[in-house]
Amino acid sequence: MDFQIALLLAQDGITNGAIYALLALALVLVFAVTRVI
Repeated sequence: MDFQIALLLAQDGITNGAIYALLALALVLVFAVTRVI
């Protein structure tokens, strides 16, 4: 049971990390294309 919980938490962390990485990549792409900064 503990291994399943750890696996679920690891999967949740990887999913959250992937979402954050995609959001950061989209933000960088928008600012790189528009050249606001």
